[in-house]
Amino acid sequence: MGFLRSSVVRMGTPIVLLLLLAASYQPLIASLAPYYNLIYAAPYFLLFTALLLSHLFKSARVGMMVVILLAGYTVILTRLQSPLNHGTTYMEYLLLTVALPINLLYMIIVRDQKLTSRFGLFFFLAIGMEIGWCALLVQQFGELSTYLHQHPVLVRVTSVSPMPLLLIVLLSILVCVSTIRLLRKNSIEDHAAFVSVLCGVTTLVFFNVPFISSLIFSLAGVLLIANQVSLSHQLAFIDGLTEIAGRRALEDELKHLGRQYTLAMLDVDHFKKFNDKYGHETGDDVLKLVAKHMAHCEGGASAFRYGGEEFTLLFKGKTTEHCLPFLDALREDIANYPLVLRDESRPHDDKQGRQKRGHASGKKPVNITVSIGYADASQADTPDEVLQLADKALYKAKEAGRNCIKGSV
Repeated sequence: MGFLRSSVVRMGTPIVLLLLLAASYQPLIASLAPYYNLIYAAPYFLLFTALLLSHLFKSARVGMMVVILLAGYTVILTRLQSPLNHGTTYMEYLLLTVALPINLLYMIIVRDQKLTSRFGLFFFLAIGMEIGWCALLVQQFGELSTYLHQHPVLVRVTSVSPMPLLLIVLLSILVCVSTIRLLRKNSIEDHAAFVSVLCGVTTLVFFNVPFISSLIFSLAGVLLIANQVSLSHQLAFIDGLTEIAGRRALEDELKHLGRQYTLAMLDVDHFKKFNDKYGHETGDDVLKLVAKHMAHCEGGASAFRYGGEEFTLLFKGKTTEHCLPFLDALREDIANYPLVLRDESRPHDDKQGRQKRGHASGKKPVNITVSIGYADASQADTPDEVLQLADKALYKAKEAGRNCIKGSV
C-alpha cells in the first residue's frame, strides 16, 4: 500500500499543479505583466538548476531529459514566436511535436548511463544532428508549411489545438505509457520522465495559449528540482539494498519521539554461515526478504536497517505489551516463509534467463529465522538507552537458542 500511495502522489502532484495553473491562468498572467522578460527566462534558470543537481547526484537520465526540454524550449523561443500561419512556423511546430516526445520516450526506456560517458557524448551529438536534420527539412520543404496549415492532411480541431488529432492521440498514448511505468516502478527516473512528458505534451497540444511554454516549462523545472531533492533524501535516508529506511533515518526519528514507544532489534540467525554457504547474492535476498516482511509488520511499526543483518522496528505510542503479538507474528511469518535459492546455473544472457524463469529448479527451499529483542520508553530515560536495552535483549534471544523474542527485563 505504501508503494502504491507513493506512486499515486508522485503522479498526482504534477497533474494537480497543472490544473491549478489552468484555473489561475488569467489572473497569473495579469499579475506577471510587468515581468514578461522574467517569464521567458525562468525556464532556463530552473531547468539549468535541475541539470546541475542531476549531475551532482549522478542521475544521468534525468539530466538528459532536462537537456531535451532545454533544447525544445530554445526552439520554441527562437523559431516559434511567429504566428503558425507565417512562413515555415507551422512545419517547424509539427517537427517539434514529433521530435520532443520521441526523445523523451527514448529516455524512458534507456538504461542509466553517465553524461560524461561515450553514451553521453553520443546523446549530445544525436541532439545536434536532429536539430540540423530538422533545419534541413525546413529549408528543403518549407513551402509545404502554409499548405499544411491551410489544408491539413490530418483532421484537427483548431478551437482546441493547432495539432492534428492523430498526433494528439499518439502523444496521449505516450503520457499513458509514462504513467503506467511510474505506477509500476515508482523510481526517481520514471517520475522525471512522467513530468517531462506531461509538461512537454501539454505545452505542444495547447500551443496557441499565450505564454504556455514559459509557464509550463517553468513548472517542469520546479518539479524536476523537487525530483532531485527527493533523490538526495533517498540517498541519505533509504537503504539501497533493502529499500527501507536506513540507520541515519532511525537516528533522525529517535530525536523526535514522544513519551511512549517501543524499540525492537532484529537479527538474522546464522547469517554469516548462510552467506558463506550460499553466496552473497543469496544473502542479499535474505536481507530483502526480512526487510519486506518488516515493512508489512502490523501495529504501525516503522522498519529500519540498522546495519549488516541487524534491523530495528519502532512502535510509536505503544508499550511492549501491545507490541508482542505483532513481533511474534513477524517472527513466525519469516520462519515459515520458504526461500527459494538462486539458481547458480542461471544463464548470463538475460533473454535465456527470462525464458528459464518460472521453471522448477529442483532445489528444495530453505527457511530462515530471526531473533528479536525489545524494550520500551518506561525502561530508560533516552531513546538511545532504550535502543541499547533492546540490543542487549537481542543477545538474550540469541543465547536462548535463536528464533525467539526476549525483553530487556
